[in-house]
Amino acid sequence: MKKIVLIFSIIITMSICSGCGLLTQKDKTTDISDYSEYLGAEGKHPNDIFPQSIPITAEIEDFCYYYYNSWDPNHVVYLVYSCNEEDYAKETERLSKLNSSSDYLIYGGTGFNYPICAIYADSYNGYIYALADKDNNRLIYVEITFCDYFSDINYEEIIDKEYLPKGFDAKLGNSTRRAFDKGELNK
Repeated sequence: MKKIVLIFSIIITMSICSGCGLLTQKDKTTDISDYSEYLGAEGKHPNDIFPQSIPITAEIEDFCYYYYNSWDPNHVVYLVYSCNEEDYAKETERLSKLNSSSDYLIYGGTGFNYPICAIYADSYNGYIYALADKDNNRLIYVEITFCDYFSDINYEEIIDKEYLPKGFDAKLGNSTRRAFDKGELNK
């Protein structure tokens, strides 16, 4: 009986702390000088698609790193830059060598407005991808990762719609989450 009371007390305490925001973790920056703190080889949140470092010739158009964890980790990371032809060619070559997902149209996505250089897509966890705008030597990197088939972060407020997959919906109540709730998907 004591174990049951203890477990129940822990659950109540966690619920109260969560409701008060005491268990919520949040980290957000739009300062490109913070890039290596979060991404790249030494960053808190490295991945293969985002560059290890930003080329010297890069002209940054947009950057945002947003981590939110109320119960499950959520990331929205966004980087857009243009660079000289040599750096553009090096980066697109690096990205082309990554083992991209072949089945990448998830969460209602029907395609992209730019060619895909590399992409990781998983219906449980979301997307990480790089797009190429060859006409402008511009590279677009996007990460929208989450748990439980929906994002707790309003990614549409952060990422320009033209860089999101067409038709993409990972908001609470999306069709993929509804399919999971009905038992039509396996974790």
